[in-house]
Amino acid sequence: VHSKVLMLSATPVNTSLRDLRNQVYLMTEKRQDAFKEALGINDIQTMFGIAEKQFQQWEAQRRSEGLSKESLLSELGADFLALLDAVTIARSREHIRRYYPQVERRIGGFPKRAKPKNLHPPTDSKGKLSYDDLHERIGDLRLAVYTPSAYLKDKSELQAERKRLGFDQGTRELYLTAMLRVNLLKRLESSAHAFTLTVGRILDKIRDVESRIAAWQQQQAGGDSDVAVKADEDADDEEFAVGKARRYCFDELNVDTWGTALQQDRRVFERLHALASQVDAKRDAKLAELKRAVAEKVRAAPTDKDGTPNRKVLVFTTFADTARHLYENMAQWAQNELGVHTAVVTGGSGNKSTLGASTFDDILGLFAPRAQERKDAAEHIDILIATDCLSEGQNLQDCDLTVNYDIHWNPVRLMQRFGRIDRLGSRNKQVGMVNFWPTENLDRYLDLKNRVEARMALADATATGLDDPLADESGRAQEAVQLELQFRDAQLRRLRQESLDIEDADDGVSMNDLTLDDFIADLLNYIQQHREALEAAPFGIYAVADPKQTQGDDKQSAAAEPGVIFCLKQKTTAAQRTPNRLQPYFLCYVRDDGGVRFTFRQAKQTLSLFRALASGADKPHTLLEDAFSAKTRQGTDMAHYEQLLEAALCNIARTFNDVQQRPLGQDRNALLPRKSE
Repeated sequence: VHSKVLMLSATPVNTSLRDLRNQVYLMTEKRQDAFKEALGINDIQTMFGIAEKQFQQWEAQRRSEGLSKESLLSELGADFLALLDAVTIARSREHIRRYYPQVERRIGGFPKRAKPKNLHPPTDSKGKLSYDDLHERIGDLRLAVYTPSAYLKDKSELQAERKRLGFDQGTRELYLTAMLRVNLLKRLESSAHAFTLTVGRILDKIRDVESRIAAWQQQQAGGDSDVAVKADEDADDEEFAVGKARRYCFDELNVDTWGTALQQDRRVFERLHALASQVDAKRDAKLAELKRAVAEKVRAAPTDKDGTPNRKVLVFTTFADTARHLYENMAQWAQNELGVHTAVVTGGSGNKSTLGASTFDDILGLFAPRAQERKDAAEHIDILIATDCLSEGQNLQDCDLTVNYDIHWNPVRLMQRFGRIDRLGSRNKQVGMVNFWPTENLDRYLDLKNRVEARMALADATATGLDDPLADESGRAQEAVQLELQFRDAQLRRLRQESLDIEDADDGVSMNDLTLDDFIADLLNYIQQHREALEAAPFGIYAVADPKQTQGDDKQSAAAEPGVIFCLKQKTTAAQRTPNRLQPYFLCYVRDDGGVRFTFRQAKQTLSLFRALASGADKPHTLLEDAFSAKTRQGTDMAHYEQLLEAALCNIARTFNDVQQRPLGQDRNALLPRKSE
């Protein structure tokens, strides 16, 4: 069944165009010629491949040479930009403020963002267990229970696998242990409770393998002990083997060496478990700090635009174990000490509430009745503890404070969390965010090496199994990972200083930079206000503006030199593959000296300049028009402008032919205007 679907994404473009391409593929069912008739695009895959290459080159040069967004628009193909104009609608916060003032007036606008509060309480009030100590020691954990291939007697099979595929099971296991080390750090960062559970599970696994090794050794020795008899009765191939996709029988392994490594790990984990399990609610300094922050908010509740005190707090944590731990230790306290109700939502069956039913919908309705469009009840839930099951797609703007009890590895998720309350329609004057960091030393927290290892493991685990995406000989994959991690590190640094919206997260490109939505909105507004005058206007009209009076935009002022912006229409049928996104219309900005400032391939730059010159001017510039009329003898002497028109036409023909004749995928610099133009 062919359905019409509106696909929504807050991050269509991040550090690549792949996500955007995949959404187009969903739309076209991967038919490469889906837009051949409508837009003249013969092959979507080829078009995106060229655009992705241009985007990556620009991204690399932007960081090293400071290239502007305008330079990217000059490089991206017109077919790509025309596709975006045809299938996307970009609505940034600024766009809504500018073009939909009636919406803000009717349902409420965007609240002001307060500067984030950054807290870094210790894990254990007695200082026995700390994130910094574990960070220092994490590399010493061998995690031998997860690396049986390292103890194979004969490694020839692994070597053959690596030779055939470029990697082997041993490499997978090393990546897995890297991920486990990072997970241990993240669990301790979240809560001592979550860390204790994870360490306990690893201990159980180690002890299970150790007991099976002991039983197997007894069987091999032919002993008659109780252990040996039991092993003999119950043993089978599964009992004395480890691994899932790749099974290793104990007789394939150096079990003595492996057993020694397991014993060393067990002793370390037993010490960690003993330390962590002692950090109960009384010793949990992080929990105490959260209670203090919540109490401060509730007792000094700010008033919203209606003058109503707002006591609501939305607490996010990555792990369900931590969420349940917080609820168990805060719900009764909050009700007794603060007189407010608490709920927890984890995305599973573990939802709980001290008020009303504990279903997902009931909890959200009592926490944010206005935003959820529910009937307002006499009592509300004021403290909601949640995992990231609530970080997307929910309106919770009754609340004015989010707390990140732990820092998600992807900073975009933190922005999505904050976006639950930083939304259109908020009745709050201001919204805020509190971040709990595991250490004051941000560089230690970002620890690039561990995070790179984790990213490598993740990439390998999600690959097809036929290749290692990070073993690319050209190094492009490693470079992409490095750029991604640097991008995320930069975002985390900013999140310590400011509450970011996703569209503000980077100085890269957004959909609004690539599409013409703002100009279409300008045009529609103008048509509605001046329809009769436009219908009565003749063809071939012109107007005059002062380049010194651009609307306060310094960049546009620098670009606005005396000259002409021509808008011309091609009357003949256009070639199938066109480099012009406004086909059949051509915009060309020619300076007074005959040089072309913006070719038709730079339509957005021309429109931006034009808007800066003319936006908000509802009356003609009489003195300027009089001067123009005198210079041209009331329009009878247009020789100078005919010369500029000739320069524009020559430039259009030359640029168009250059692009038409150049093979697909030609170097991007060949598509830029010549210096002489």
